Parts: sequence; C-alpha cells; structure tokens
Amino acid sequence: MNSFDSLPRLTGTPRRQIGVLTGVTTVLLAAFFVVPDSLAHQGIDTGNLSASFRSGMVGYWESGSQDFPRQLEDAVAFWFRFHLVKAGLSALLFVATVTLGVVLWRQWRRAAVDRPGGFLLAPPALLVTLLGPFALVGLVANVQGATAPFASLLPLLTNGGADGELATTLAQIRQQLADYPAGPHAPALTAMVSDLALYHAVLAAMAALVTVGLGVITVVQWRQHRVTSDARSRRAMKLGITVSVLLSGVVLVVAFANTSTATHSAEALAGLFSGGW
Repeated sequence: MNSFDSLPRLTGTPRRQIGVLTGVTTVLLAAFFVVPDSLAHQGIDTGNLSASFRSGMVGYWESGSQDFPRQLEDAVAFWFRFHLVKAGLSALLFVATVTLGVVLWRQWRRAAVDRPGGFLLAPPALLVTLLGPFALVGLVANVQGATAPFASLLPLLTNGGADGELATTLAQIRQQLADYPAGPHAPALTAMVSDLALYHAVLAAMAALVTVGLGVITVVQWRQHRVTSDARSRRAMKLGITVSVLLSGVVLVVAFANTSTATHSAEALAGLFSGGW
C-alpha cells in the first residue's frame, strides 16, 4: 500500500479538500507578511527598530555592563516576538502545504484512470511547489532569529552608514575585536560573540535536521518506486528522489558552514563589522 494512502483521509470531496487547503495556505501566507509587522512592543516596530537598536547599542557599549539598557532590551524583545510569530505561522503554512501536497498526489495518481482533467490540479500543485520550500526556509530562519534575536539585529549597526556616537562605538568594537579574546574588552563584546555563536549553531542544528528529513523522504520515495508499476508515478518518484538528494547536499553544506562559523564567531563578527556577514 502506498504510504500516502495510509494517511488519515480528510472529510469531504477531493475538490473541496483542495479548495479549503488552498484557501488556508493563502490566508497563512498573507498573515506571514502582515501579522508580525503589527506587533509593536513598547513603542518599537519595524519602522523604528533600526534607530532604536542603534541608539540602544551605543548606550549598552558605554555602560560597561552585561545587562541590556531599557531601549536595547525593548528592541531585542520586539525582534524576538516578531520572529516567534513568524516561526509559528511558517510552521502552520508548512503543515498546510504538505497536507495539500498529499491530497494533490492522491488525485494526480488517480487522474489518469478515473478522473479526467488532471490538468486542473496544476495551479494548486504550483502553489505547493513554491510554498513548501518557502515555508520551510521561513521556519528555519525565524526559529534562528527567535533563538538569538540580539545577534540577528547586529547587521543593523553597519547598514546605512554611521556617524557620531555610533561611529565611535563601531570603531571601538573593531579595535577590540582585533585583539579578541586577548586584551581588555567590553562585556558587550563578549555578549555579541557568544550570541553570534548561538545564532549560527541553531542554523547548523536545524540544517542537520532538515538533511535527516530529506534523507527519510528519499528512502520512502525509493521504496515506493520499487513497488509502483505505473510509469507516470515512477517518473515522478525518480524526479523527487533526485531533487531530495540534491537538496540534501546543499543543506548539508549549510550545516557544516554554520558549524564552522559558530566555532569561530569572533572572526565572523569581525567580518560583519568589516562589511561582511
């Protein structure tokens, strides 16, 4: 028996299932772009986040303390909430997209036999093809951002130039990074280095999990390919196996690259303040 067919069947006709799931994915996609932007926290939103974070970082650097000043704490808290909501919406979008894909796969396999007009499945199938990877990448990126919101805000310090107190702060950060970890350095620099290490370690771990998931999908498709006699289904499974293997290779490279960056976070931070990320 095909493993997809062993999944619990949704109620209602296939056409209704596809329509409802397409509508749900569309609503979730809209929410992904609209809802997080409305989560203002202590007067901070996406419109003034950059200015608030920059000003807060100047105060943090000058304070000589490991604790965030109020303005920086509020900016980081907003960014955490922003990514947390986006991660939740990405997870829901991914589940809805996968469910729609399962329903479409069942109908596509039956179309050649007793359901003429299989081409009508093309629009929702295109939606699945586009939204599946988008939702997965969104989930990974936003879990990473919610886990280390401070590190994910650091590029705002160098984007758009700097002058005045911020320029002085950046110059001092670069100077201390040149000797890090030797020599005296501000507690804020230690916090930046450690949070950046966490930021990349999270991405490395999630990339490893995605690689394992793709490996499982590849094995399942290979087993189905061996027992399926329908030529069209076999061609589709071969394509799926090829795509899964290629994606596994790409994601595995991402995992290794971020593992290396996490273990050399001071160098990565120096690269950020030198114009890279």
